[in-house]
Amino acid sequence: MYDFETESVSTYAKAFHLDSEIEFEVYDIDTEVSHRVAERYGVRCLHELDPATYQNYDIVVISTPTVTHYHYLSLMLEQGPPLVFCEKPVDINRVRLAQLLQLYRKTNTKVMVNFFRRFQPGIIQLKQEVESILAEERCTNIVVTYQRGFHNNASHAIDLLEFLFGSTIDLSDASVNHNVLDEFDTDPTLSVSCVWNGANVQFIGLTGVEFTHFEIALYFVRKAVLIKDCGNELELLSTSAQIGNFYPKLCLRSRQGGVLENYMMNVVSHAKGMLKAVEPRDNFLESVSISERILKLQGR
Repeated sequence: MYDFETESVSTYAKAFHLDSEIEFEVYDIDTEVSHRVAERYGVRCLHELDPATYQNYDIVVISTPTVTHYHYLSLMLEQGPPLVFCEKPVDINRVRLAQLLQLYRKTNTKVMVNFFRRFQPGIIQLKQEVESILAEERCTNIVVTYQRGFHNNASHAIDLLEFLFGSTIDLSDASVNHNVLDEFDTDPTLSVSCVWNGANVQFIGLTGVEFTHFEIALYFVRKAVLIKDCGNELELLSTSAQIGNFYPKLCLRSRQGGVLENYMMNVVSHAKGMLKAVEPRDNFLESVSISERILKLQGR
């Protein structure tokens, strides 16, 4: 309901409501919530869930607390709706993740895990820009700054980096420099360092702060890409002309804002493309892999 009073589209319900091709129904264990959402968008409110009906839907959304994902997702994979949205992380238990993988491999159901940045046109364009830079020079350093749980929020950075660079981050030799259980009982905010494709990678987990913060800086030999304001603003910098023996400074070359504006519309558009076999496959395997690596890093 957090976009009820704004113009932005940042929930599934609002995105579905604004799409003329979609009819939907809502359910929540809190009946007051489901009634409010149903009334707001003029749709049917379900008073109970019947797993036998899941296969009657083209899309089913699991937008519930992480501890409930396994229960609902396992039922979805058994019943077989064409497409399931699942919030991230998929689960916080490696055994349950393995069980979900087994079910997933036995079904034709596609599962989109909502690492939503990878579905935005501006981020897709940035991927092309990064590929173009890498054709000329290597990435030397990456700095991620985040807060509120490594699994819950740094996972967004891992997914985005792997999407942009097209390879998997190996955390097996990563060093944990700071470990604080601040926001979640089972998901500490970590500061982590590792080497990835020859680049020095630093995850800086902010603790003791009372603001939202998520930024990524990519440094190349003569260029830099800054992903700011949770990914809503992108900046490309490159060096100015060298004077004498001094290294030149970085100068702003381009800036793009509003990258995440109405971001859920792009997520739903991607989902519809998958149903019509226009878009590539889902990201479930990659998302489970991220969770497995993080849980191993956390010793769980």
